Amino acid sequence: MDELSSAPPSIRALAEWLAERGTPLVLHSFHSHNNQLLKAESPQGTFEVLADRGQWFVRLAPAHSDEYFDSAVWEACLSGKEVSLEVDPLEVQVAFLQDLLTTGATDTCSTECLTEARITRVYRSLGWDPP
Repeated sequence: MDELSSAPPSIRALAEWLAERGTPLVLHSFHSHNNQLLKAESPQGTFEVLADRGQWFVRLAPAHSDEYFDSAVWEACLSGKEVSLEVDPLEVQVAFLQDLLTTGATDTCSTECLTEARITRVYRSLGWDPP
């Protein structure tokens, strides 16, 4: 994919992995190699890959949802622990989300839990008590 020519190796590997599974990344928006949005839809969930001013982000939406969540939010809901304020390296995020899709663990987290964890992280990152 030409649009992934400037992507980190983990994103290019994710694109290949998704294509092999029959759910290739599809370009949704391309302003430049530094600003673009790609998605890959599968029955278990939808990957979103975003390049924003040269930074790359990967998130996963549960099946039948248009809400995307990163690996820290998914991990908090799966483990029952507090959501981390730390951002894992991109390679770790990609591997974690691939594993979720492979194992079918996306079905074990409710959108409500994921949304609550995301809101909690935002509040905590601002030094506020979560609602």
